[in-house]
Amino acid sequence: MEQKKGIKLLKIIAQIMGAIFVVICAITIFFNVTHEYHMVEGSSMYPTLNYSGKDGVFISKIKSYTRGDIIVAKKGIKNANGQDVFVIKRLIAIGGDKITVRKVDERYRIVLIYANTDTEIILEEPYLESYSVNEVLGRKFFNMIEKCSLEIDSDGFLLLGEDEIFYLGDNRPVSEDCSSYGPNKRNNVVGKVDYIAYGGTNIYCQVIKQAFGG
Repeated sequence: MEQKKGIKLLKIIAQIMGAIFVVICAITIFFNVTHEYHMVEGSSMYPTLNYSGKDGVFISKIKSYTRGDIIVAKKGIKNANGQDVFVIKRLIAIGGDKITVRKVDERYRIVLIYANTDTEIILEEPYLESYSVNEVLGRKFFNMIEKCSLEIDSDGFLLLGEDEIFYLGDNRPVSEDCSSYGPNKRNNVVGKVDYIAYGGTNIYCQVIKQAFGG
């Protein structure tokens, strides 16, 4: 009888150890393989992301991304230490899309024509504090066109190449983004933001809560 109890106890211990091993493996894969952590620096994504609160983001390196997603991308330049400079921005347009900035109903708005379509879409941007800040974007956009010697059509649209993307910061007046230096390359995208870790709380607990809908 005692031997059976001992065997049963060993089985329970083995199951517990197995479960712990699975959890450790899952956490290791999440934080080292499928996802990557980046700190928010600067106020270009305010109010969505707040650098003063030491927000950070976990990006998925395996999920696909689309217009409207927040992404992390290589800017295409190196810092003083020879390391890649990364940006956290909102993806506005992808390869084949056309984009311009136009005054609509007394407000400057982003107007898109998606790839392989002819219909103009006025972009709704509820994540901005005010649509009026796009007036700054209007000036920046056309200054960038001239500075980068890019071509626009008769309606003011810039056509993105198939390997190009166009991203912007939510805080338009201060953001240095594609409206400043032109479209970036698609292969510079590192991943899409999957989880936001707001400053002042445990980032791992936040990820678990967001992952399970908490």
